[in-house]
Amino acid sequence: MAKRMNFYITDVEVKRLNEMSKKTGLTASEIVRRAIDEYWERFERKEKRI
Repeated sequence: MAKRMNFYITDVEVKRLNEMSKKTGLTASEIVRRAIDEYWERFERKEKRI
């Protein structure tokens, strides 16, 4: 189940997110979700090495 969250990002981040959305056809929300998932996977891999 998805939960709604509100947060602030910079103007540059908004611009980049909008550009990526246009290029990929994905919604900004989907791009952010994927970015969070990828960041989490990297974090988990790093934690296992410690």
